Amino acid sequence: MNKLRYDDWAFTIFLKIVALVAFLWSGFFWSGVTIINFYQFNTAESYRATGFLIASILLLISIILMFLRMYIIQFPICVVGSVIYLVQAGQLIDVIESYTTRYIFEIVILIASIILFMLHLARVISKSMAESEKINTAPAESIIGDGVTVNYHKVEKPEKPKKEKKPRKEKKKKAPEPEYSEPEENNIDETKPDGD
Repeated sequence: MNKLRYDDWAFTIFLKIVALVAFLWSGFFWSGVTIINFYQFNTAESYRATGFLIASILLLISIILMFLRMYIIQFPICVVGSVIYLVQAGQLIDVIESYTTRYIFEIVILIASIILFMLHLARVISKSMAESEKINTAPAESIIGDGVTVNYHKVEKPEKPKKEKKPRKEKKKKAPEPEYSEPEENNIDETKPDGD
C-alpha cells in the first residue's frame, strides 16, 4: 500500500483543504442541524436524519483517507456518502429552495475526491509504464549487487557435461602366418653315365 502513496504537492493539498471546508459547512454544521431538528421536532420523518447521519459519517471517513493519501480507498466511500447525502438534501431543497446553500457545497467534496483519484491513478499507470520500459530497454545482462548477474532477456540452460569418450581398444594385430615354401627339388641328372 505504501508504494501507491505519493507525496503531496500544492494542488493536492489545496483540494483537501477545500474538501474539508465544504464538509465543515455542509456535512458537519448544516447536516448536524438537520439531524437534530428531525430527531427532536419531526420524528415522523426521522429517516431523513438517519440518512444525513450515515452520509456525514462516510464523508468524514473519506476526507480522513484523503489526508492519509489513500485516494483509491477514499473514492468509493466518498461516492456512496455523496449519493446518500444528495438524495436526502434534494428532497429538502424541493420543499424549501433556500436550503440549497446549506447542502450544495457537498458537491465540492465529491469533485475533489474524483480529481485526487484520477491524479493518483495517472501516477500509478505512469510509474508502471516507466518500470516496464526500463526492463524492456535494459541490457541483456545487468549486474545487481556484488557479483550477481541477471539476464532479463534470455535464460540459458546449463550445459550438460559432455561425456568423455572412452579410448577405443586397439585390435590386436594377428601375427603374420609364416610362409611355407615347398622345397625345391634337386635337379638330378637322371641320365646315366655311359658305361660303355
